[in-house]
Amino acid sequence: MKYWKLTLAALLAYLVFMVYLLPAAWVLHWAGLPANVKIGPVQGTIWRGSATIAQYQSLQFQQLRWHFDGWSLFKLAPKVTVTAGSIGERDQPYAQANVAYSFSGLKMQQALVRIPVSQLLPLLELPLPVAATGELMVEVQDFQQGKPWCSSLAGNASWLDARLQPPTGTWLELNSIVADLRCEQGSPVLITDGENSLGLAVTAAVENNRLTVNGSLKPDPGLPTEVHQAMQFVGRPDAQGRYTIKF
Repeated sequence: MKYWKLTLAALLAYLVFMVYLLPAAWVLHWAGLPANVKIGPVQGTIWRGSATIAQYQSLQFQQLRWHFDGWSLFKLAPKVTVTAGSIGERDQPYAQANVAYSFSGLKMQQALVRIPVSQLLPLLELPLPVAATGELMVEVQDFQQGKPWCSSLAGNASWLDARLQPPTGTWLELNSIVADLRCEQGSPVLITDGENSLGLAVTAAVENNRLTVNGSLKPDPGLPTEVHQAMQFVGRPDAQGRYTIKF
């Protein structure tokens, strides 16, 4: 009986050791990824490792890193800290988040994402051809997974050092545009209040795995003439001089 106990203990220790050293590259190959997501080359284990690049469509994050909190496993709520990019490199995307998973689903806290706006434009189906610079800064204090996407969301998004070039070719200095992040009817929603030089008041939401934007804009009278001329590409204004945005 004593030998059986020793054999069982040794087998359990071997299994724990194998799980602890489980290569992240093998798990990634076995689990698979969505067609528009690429990660690699991958090094390390599922508990602590890195990947040179994490790519979604044309958007690339350099040096993806993750680190599991070992004690969280005993609480049946695995927690991992994920970082991508370098916060000091302003011309490259950066992300950092604390992510946990429990019986209630995925939970994310104290997340920060910073992306150059020029790199986001190819991902958007805009109603008129424009160029833009600056940074999109997204801060999420708390996110709880729900159906279909979320049950709660608290955060904000800012377009910092915002510059926009409409079809007329003139670059516009917009300073900053700020929006709130919420969860409405199970979907993440971004809302601006129109308190900006473009009078941009929109609601952006994820519906049926697609980003939709609805709202309006009313450029400040003090903006250059080229801005108001560019509104012809948006459509006709209503009685209050607001232009409808929908895509």
